[in-house]
Amino acid sequence: MKATTGRIFVIAIVPMLIVTGFWNWTRDQVRSEPVNTVPHQQNSSEVQMSPVGVSSFRRVSPAIVAWEERRSQAADLAAAVNTLGEDECVLIKDQGVELVSVTKRGQFSEMGRRFVSVVTSLQLLGPDFAFPTVIAGNEPVDGVITGNLFVVGGGDPAVASDSLSFFFDDSPWGYTSLDVLANALTASGVTRITGDVIGDGSIFLEEQLAPGEVPTWSGLIVDDGRIFSSAQNRGINSAQTAAKTMLDLLRASGITVDGTSATGIASEDLVPLAVVNSASLRTMSQALLRNNLTDPVWASTFGNLESRIAVHLGGQGFPQRGRREMTLVQNAALGTDLRSTDSGIELACLDLDALFGALEAEHPELLGDIQVGGVGATGVLISAGTDSLVAGRTSLGVTFAAMGNKALIEIAIADVFDVVERFSVERDPLAFSPEVSLDEL
Repeated sequence: MKATTGRIFVIAIVPMLIVTGFWNWTRDQVRSEPVNTVPHQQNSSEVQMSPVGVSSFRRVSPAIVAWEERRSQAADLAAAVNTLGEDECVLIKDQGVELVSVTKRGQFSEMGRRFVSVVTSLQLLGPDFAFPTVIAGNEPVDGVITGNLFVVGGGDPAVASDSLSFFFDDSPWGYTSLDVLANALTASGVTRITGDVIGDGSIFLEEQLAPGEVPTWSGLIVDDGRIFSSAQNRGINSAQTAAKTMLDLLRASGITVDGTSATGIASEDLVPLAVVNSASLRTMSQALLRNNLTDPVWASTFGNLESRIAVHLGGQGFPQRGRREMTLVQNAALGTDLRSTDSGIELACLDLDALFGALEAEHPELLGDIQVGGVGATGVLISAGTDSLVAGRTSLGVTFAAMGNKALIEIAIADVFDVVERFSVERDPLAFSPEVSLDEL
């Protein structure tokens, strides 16, 4: 019985082993055949690839795309500023990232010097600073001032007698009336001065002028240094000219003056009898920054600011000393590379950009709306032909600073902003898309 059972088991298992072996042999044959790993690819040489369709794109590395975009943009930006000459510089940044830098060497710029003077004056003297003009003498007794009456200048560049104030009609902050001082003496009851009327401009060093020369700085200057109403009739010494004008005002107001006009230095024990202040430096600076400043009426403004800075820092009061002090202060504070020369101040667009940044941070209210090459911004534009200056910030945070020929600057800035706008709005989809057609590769 047991032998029979064993034979039956063997007979049953053999077919199973045969089937299993055949299955394994077949599977191995299939595995040994080559596999087509490209979807839809056929072995027949007669089959041609169909035209590129929507699905036939492959992804290009974003890093390659970004590199190509930067390379193409850089080439276009370089072309946008190739019209600039040797005397122009342009610096443009987008959110602090430099887009264009044609700074070249530092160069002397009269407009640049004026800009440095205004910015540094605000920082060192303060926006509320005002230039005082004082009359001083012995205390009046019964309406009589015994001795000399001194007119002490504080460097105000816009003092004028009311009768000649038309010289300052173009001054955007007006003028400081010398008549106010004469009227104050009359109102206090003064009727007589036994000495001379003496002009004291000693806060600054004295400037010696050739006949008819326009003063470039003065501690005491009235009617822009003119005598009467003639543009050519100027005194050699502006302080004495101011004293003569005050003498005439006092006599016209009914005060007797026994002496004449002269120059000198007031002693410290004299009593201030009246004072008139200029407009604040904030008001003056806003006017200076928003006007072209090419009229001769501005001649002494910047020299007086520079001289006043020199006095403020404990030096002798003349512009060259003030310019040296200004460059030292700004180079230390802003990392600029300003250089003081006998002619003025040398600076590059990098320096102008740093100064504008400081002004924008500390006194944004002094900036105005400007248009340069069709680009609107908030900033400063001083149009002076080949010595123009511009610095500003657009509403999108792009800053620019430029000096030189105004026409060339306008063209360059317009072209640069055209490139920036094109690359941000109108990119070529095949050149800059993260997916590129196989036909384009």
